[in-house]
Amino acid sequence: HNDGERAGIFIITREHRRFAEFADAVRKHRYIGVCHGPAGVGKTLSARQYARWDAAETMLNEWGPREESDAKVYAALARARTVFYTPTVGITLRELRKDLPRLISRADICIEEHVCPEGASPSRHRSNHVEMIIIDEAERLSTTALEYLRDLFDRDGFGLILIGMPGIDKRLSRYGGVSWSATRSCVNDCFTCQ
Repeated sequence: HNDGERAGIFIITREHRRFAEFADAVRKHRYIGVCHGPAGVGKTLSARQYARWDAAETMLNEWGPREESDAKVYAALARARTVFYTPTVGITLRELRKDLPRLISRADICIEEHVCPEGASPSRHRSNHVEMIIIDEAERLSTTALEYLRDLFDRDGFGLILIGMPGIDKRLSRYGGVSWSATRSCVNDCFTCQ
């Protein structure tokens, strides 16, 4: 009995489908979602697949001259409308404040290229096309970094998913200065999303 469908080298499992449903709800309703579970159960792979990050990561990180083949990446980003970010160990607030807006801006430019190709009139007031941010390894973030993410969430109105190891949910609930009342939950067989 095969529990998933093969899509390239990624196998779409029941757990991935549940993650995608959870992520769709977070993106649509602009929630904060917390996804946690032990290492190796597929949290990161599911999130990267959902964000179509394998297609976009290199281009967004190594920003440079555009090529015709980039249109496929633009289309993938336009479908996902999601930025995936993994903070480094010991990341500072300064680094996060530089890295995340740069990724969002670059993804937004790529999505704009897809929805308004060369020759078409660009929208007068370009809105932020990115609708969700997924932060992997969220336990690496300081309280101040989490406050920054919450502030971005409040100001920009995107969905936010924090992915981490078991206990990240308890850590978030202990932060009195950061209101996580918009957090939503769903239960998954392999990992838990809240």
